[in-house]
Amino acid sequence: MMNREEFTVTIYRDEYGIPHIVGENEEAVMYGFGYAQAEDHLEDMIINYLTATGRLSEFFGEKYVSMDYKIRALKIPDHVYKYRKDQISDYVYKLVKAFAKGINSYIEEHRDELPKWMEDYRVKSEDIIAWGYYIVLVRSLGIAEKELKGAGIQYSNEKSNEWVIGKSRTADGSVILLADPHLPWTGMHRWYEAHLIGGNLNVYGATLYGIPFIIIGHNDRIAWTFTRNSPDLADVFIEKLNPENPHEYLTEHGWERIREEVIEIKVRTADGYRVIKKKAYYTRHGLIVKYEPKKNVAYAIALEGWGNIAMVEEMYRINIARNLTDFKKALRIQGLTLWNILYADVDGNMYYVYNARVHYKSEKYDYTKPRPGWKADAQWGEIIPFDKLPQVENPKADFIQNNNVMPWFTTVDPGINPDNYPSYLVNRNATMNDRGKRAFEVLSNAHNFTLEDAMALATDTLVLKAVELKNIIIKEYEKAIREGRILSHEIEEAIKILSKWNCRADKNEAGMTIFHIWYTYYLESKDPILALQKAVNYMLEKYGRIDVKWGEVHVLERGGTRYPLDGGTKLLPALWMATGPITEDGIMICNSGSSFTMLVILKKDKVIAYSLIPYGESENPNSPHYADQASLKSQAKLKRTLFDLDEIRQVCKARIIKYRD
Repeated sequence: MMNREEFTVTIYRDEYGIPHIVGENEEAVMYGFGYAQAEDHLEDMIINYLTATGRLSEFFGEKYVSMDYKIRALKIPDHVYKYRKDQISDYVYKLVKAFAKGINSYIEEHRDELPKWMEDYRVKSEDIIAWGYYIVLVRSLGIAEKELKGAGIQYSNEKSNEWVIGKSRTADGSVILLADPHLPWTGMHRWYEAHLIGGNLNVYGATLYGIPFIIIGHNDRIAWTFTRNSPDLADVFIEKLNPENPHEYLTEHGWERIREEVIEIKVRTADGYRVIKKKAYYTRHGLIVKYEPKKNVAYAIALEGWGNIAMVEEMYRINIARNLTDFKKALRIQGLTLWNILYADVDGNMYYVYNARVHYKSEKYDYTKPRPGWKADAQWGEIIPFDKLPQVENPKADFIQNNNVMPWFTTVDPGINPDNYPSYLVNRNATMNDRGKRAFEVLSNAHNFTLEDAMALATDTLVLKAVELKNIIIKEYEKAIREGRILSHEIEEAIKILSKWNCRADKNEAGMTIFHIWYTYYLESKDPILALQKAVNYMLEKYGRIDVKWGEVHVLERGGTRYPLDGGTKLLPALWMATGPITEDGIMICNSGSSFTMLVILKKDKVIAYSLIPYGESENPNSPHYADQASLKSQAKLKRTLFDLDEIRQVCKARIIKYRD
């Protein structure tokens, strides 16, 4: 069969438009997956590829030159060609190539429907690998830029949830895993739900637009997910320039010459194209981002993961893993430079690793500030071995959670001592955040835990900051009354609402609206009553009343329709998150938070899952799947996914396409 030139691919679409792609082999599956993604978000995907390869100017003009220069100076596209054969197996490269062919087939078939700028574009395998590389490297670059500005390392404020609870704590002896990354609902890092079936692949979950493998998901044996962690992924090195020759910099071995390269950027103009040439300069540490020859100094950035393009290789190996041994083997590729990674399987195993691809370095220097590039003891050492990273396997407590907390907060007695790890790997002074506290409390006390309990915890809206502070407001109000202070009727009304409020960010609760606005002013004044008066004044100005339900001012907007939402915000987090900018009329239009929520129930004989994305599978406003999950999001209701092929064939619409090798 492998010698055939043509293979059949069937794309089944379920009621939410999620593609279940069945192929005669894995190449055929990849071809179908590329085609399906192109159907749903071609333009967004192509822009991701153009961003990662530094080609936006070629299609959209001069305003993107600085962005393209940065990507090209970082050598993202160059590294793909340079390191592909060393880091990407021929087989995975073949799969990526099939994915690209699927996209290109869709482009060829729908040329007349596409934007004019796209008519000559065709995807290359290297574009896809570059996009995966970009996703990994951009985290390191962000840290370097903050360090250069003097901000030092910024421990992540991204809020994501993951937990797993084991057989001894569940009612039916299953293992339950939650995946709940909190990312933007628009822009580059959007989730796309899919099911891939063929060869060794039978994997369901979500990927980012334009990535050919499932990033968070499950197969018929295992499930896995990620949350953000905070290793130091970059350093800025001060380079001492030679006063007699500013093209040389000092090392512990003497003067070395700065390397110079010319970058050519093709730029679209009104009447065609022109080429802009810009120079980039490098030391042994990396790209020079600040050059001050009059002061005899330059600043170069060293990025963890620079030249490490193996993200797609690692994700494929995770997708086909059958057990914990396979999973760890995939992680040892270290194509991912960070993430708290959580795993569970049908045999009852659970596993967590504080994943990081970080070099050893001396703690003699403050790693949050630029380091002396000419000193031998300031240089990076070897990469910390995977087995030396903090990890937990099958803890006695039979649960693990990591809602962006340090490894020693993951479970009861995890056996991890913060002092055993360098400060550039972990934050030894970190405390447990509110989402971690809430998950830990529920899981550590869980017995006979059911699917309903799991759903409730996944969408839990308890605001611990309100539990802590609500009674302070009420007591200060009672004190003010005893002292004879004259307070407005509206403050009395607000107190009555707060007194009855259950401290949950539910869409039907007016208490959350008052508390959210109150807390904004309380952070400024630390005066509970003054903050309450300001909150009341704000509400009267914006809404004309005090009894405003949270869902009236906390909404999702899609296709011209607004949907009321439960959930905590960046200001007042809960486990279930939805946050965004506030309009002039006081409405929070949520565009970030719980971005792909999936509960996986792993039983010995089957795997069942429930999932939700905020909007829908398609970016086409005319598609029925543009906003068909928004109402589910408004209800905080996860949909049951389809995983059994017989059921898929019975209930889904099918389209057959041919893959020609």
